[in-house]
Amino acid sequence: MSRSSARSGAGTGSAGCTSGGLGAPAPAPAMQRPVAPGSLCLVPAGSGQGPPLYVCYCEGPEGPGLAPDPGETCAFNIYVTDALELWNTSFTPETLEKHKAQHGLEEAEDYSAWFRVACDQHAVSLTLKDDSSAHLTISREAETLTFNLSKVPSTEAAPQLQALMLGLAEQVCKLERQLADSRRGAPGPVIRKWMPGESIVNPGFKSKKPARGVNFDDT
Repeated sequence: MSRSSARSGAGTGSAGCTSGGLGAPAPAPAMQRPVAPGSLCLVPAGSGQGPPLYVCYCEGPEGPGLAPDPGETCAFNIYVTDALELWNTSFTPETLEKHKAQHGLEEAEDYSAWFRVACDQHAVSLTLKDDSSAHLTISREAETLTFNLSKVPSTEAAPQLQALMLGLAEQVCKLERQLADSRRGAPGPVIRKWMPGESIVNPGFKSKKPARGVNFDDT
């Protein structure tokens, strides 16, 4: 398998989405829809293990991210952000297919599965370059994929970061509701009623009366 890095296509904004017909770029929506990333992880920039940390997530038809509008075709894409700036792979369906070919992969290869495994195994590495671009590597077992990410202009990054924040907030609220429901539905501690004559030390057993001598008055 080739390990060469491929420049993922040009363009920003709604990365990799084109409208039907002549293939012109799809118009930007008036209001960005909330995004619930299919896979997400925190990665440090460079070899250090401390801050700053970056959020890395993927979207596209191969994962449960933002669904395209009718008539749109969207490619898988990877995003990296520090909550202030945003980088993405800017894949189109054509450049995504080219990237897979350069890495020796079939067209049907599921990049979202690669990304999920890499996130679970902490096998995602990020390097920020002096030209404001970023280099990302994800690994699965002995195989490695490399991606070049371009910086998204701030005017286009703002609605996408807003959508990310709203999507994450929605997921947190949903998890909190599920946790509250599970707590309310959980059975409480069972309080067993004490029966007369039952041993206090060993519940379930009759208490033994203290031994008494023979009462000659009863004979």
